[in-house]
Amino acid sequence: MMFEIYRSRQNHNHYVAIAKDDSRDCPANIRESQNLEFLIDVPDDGQPRIAFNPNEAKGRIERTGFYAFNVKIDVRESVDLRR
Repeated sequence: MMFEIYRSRQNHNHYVAIAKDDSRDCPANIRESQNLEFLIDVPDDGQPRIAFNPNEAKGRIERTGFYAFNVKIDVRESVDLRR
């Protein structure tokens, strides 16, 4: 399965995932929404992702046609990420 990830234009912490090949009404409405912008395609390749659980997403998408989730990242100045 491939996921399409959309980001809210009003709140950059809000995201919606849909199945790339899903042609039901709900995913079609998400693709056409003026409130969301396409961000990225994410494969379900078994690899861990920050703030995105593909197993949870698949279950929700099967039931409702979409998976809504929040991501908030705070940069901590005291952490040296160059290691």
